[in-house]
Amino acid sequence: MKILLHIVLMALSTQVYAEKEQINVDPFDLSASQSKVKELGVITKTEVDALEEKAKKLFNSGNCKSAVPALKEYSKKSNWLANLIASSLKPYYSASYDDRKSYPYEKLKPLIPLEKLSNDYKQKRNIALAMHGECLLKLGNKDEAVPVLIKALDLINIDNEAWWKRTRDNLLSIIEVKI
Repeated sequence: MKILLHIVLMALSTQVYAEKEQINVDPFDLSASQSKVKELGVITKTEVDALEEKAKKLFNSGNCKSAVPALKEYSKKSNWLANLIASSLKPYYSASYDDRKSYPYEKLKPLIPLEKLSNDYKQKRNIALAMHGECLLKLGNKDEAVPVLIKALDLINIDNEAWWKRTRDNLLSIIEVKI
């Protein structure tokens, strides 16, 4: 029985290993970055901050028809900016655990504000998505609102209880669930 169990386990592990896909990464493939630049441009923090101001102003005034495209652009560009900032930290995060562990704190300390800034723009993206979904709901576009609200709920942090509740309530109102 033991021998049979060992044979089965060996066969399964061989099959799993054989099914693993070898991913060949071309270090010169710039297509993903080029596509993003083509779609969203080379954005700046100043540009994204101005988009934030415009989108929030439209949302807060109740002008959802104009707010929807502004929020969509703002959320995409906030995400792109966050990713660009995070890219500047890639050598650290791509390093092995041991290399990161041994990296001097004095050298790491100046990078911490960049990590925080990237995370801040991800949070801004999340709130913009929640606002976008809420506006779609207010405009009566439930079919468009549902996927946006689901994505916002997928991204909103647990500690952002106000937007979690607001977005949850918007989604639940569409599907007529009351708690």
